[in-house]
Amino acid sequence: SLLEEQVHQDLDSFGYDMTYLRRFMGQSAIMREGPSVLQLGGSDPGQLEQACETLLQLSQRGYCDYTAVNLNCGCPSPKVAGKGCFGAALMEEPELVKDIVTGMHNGCDGNIPITVKCRIGTDKDFTFTKTGYEEIDDEQEYSNLCRFIETVASSGVVTDFQVHARIAVLSKSFSPADNRKVPKLKYDFVRKLVEDYPEFTFSLNGGVNTVVDAKAELERCDNMAGIMIGRAWAANPWSFAMADEILYPESAKTSIENVYGSEGRPKNRLEVLKAYGKHADFEESLWDPLRIRRFITKAATPLFAGEPNGKKYRIALDEVGGLPKKLMKQGETMDGYPSISEQIMNAALETLSEDVLLRSPLESYERSYAGNVATESSSSSEVIRDWQQDRKMQQEESSIDSGVAS
Repeated sequence: SLLEEQVHQDLDSFGYDMTYLRRFMGQSAIMREGPSVLQLGGSDPGQLEQACETLLQLSQRGYCDYTAVNLNCGCPSPKVAGKGCFGAALMEEPELVKDIVTGMHNGCDGNIPITVKCRIGTDKDFTFTKTGYEEIDDEQEYSNLCRFIETVASSGVVTDFQVHARIAVLSKSFSPADNRKVPKLKYDFVRKLVEDYPEFTFSLNGGVNTVVDAKAELERCDNMAGIMIGRAWAANPWSFAMADEILYPESAKTSIENVYGSEGRPKNRLEVLKAYGKHADFEESLWDPLRIRRFITKAATPLFAGEPNGKKYRIALDEVGGLPKKLMKQGETMDGYPSISEQIMNAALETLSEDVLLRSPLESYERSYAGNVATESSSSSEVIRDWQQDRKMQQEESSIDSGVAS
């Protein structure tokens, strides 16, 4: 099989089987993904240097082509920043972060830019309460943030930072969700970084849920490098289909051509599914559907978020994702069943209207923002909540599937 051939090539080239690395870090072999960043987490400079060495090997073999590698200094999860002693906990150890990014740079032979995602600080020097935090000296808090930025940048490696404009509360039993909502957003801190350190680039993260919100924040700070959006994009990716035209109208045409080439960007979501289907078929030709099917369908699940019959589409797609496991329990195989691309397409065609399937990015944007922007932001929050609930269920099912597969 093609997978066996690649495994033998890996053994000959590197001396070890890179199957799992390619499965979790590899990018599409049949469609260009465009600019993308790989985020790593950890607190051991040696391990992260080795991780970047491996990434470089993957890149040289053509399995991936990441634009940059990012160090996670912002995750407040107890498993990460607590027991793991990395993520947001690294904000309290800027000298260690300096050593880590230097190791990452060396691991990549200086060929891939290293960036840092962080918060504006932690609650290391005080006991967090909502009212008590209001009394914290902003100047001292900003000074601590500056010290972190300056120390990390003194490595000569990092000049690009993505800053979540909240502190990370690590001394309390806060969940990641609490840390995304409870601490106050301080966008002014990030804007001030842009003014005070023109030699670096900064992107704002936290609380920005729509392309209109992003545009407003960029207009408030001319030299802000960008806006980082996570859950809102993952929950409803199609709502950002016009991001290039809305945020960067002067360079949008060139950017789109660079990513999509002469074929151009998909004109609607039906075309998106057709393109994704080619990728899905190739991935299932490499990997056992029992192991990978859920991951493939999961990526296509939020494409019709907020649309009429969107839930029916998600249910139909969930059945496609669960088919290999269902057949295995019945002692049957996938022989005779349509390809995964055909099953995904059928799930959409059987549940969604022609209007939804063929609506262009511009038509979708105009429909979403024809009314009040505040209403759209509220709708976006509801979509994010629905996505988070679906994601939790999928993670539980994937965990069960992994147990069966092993």
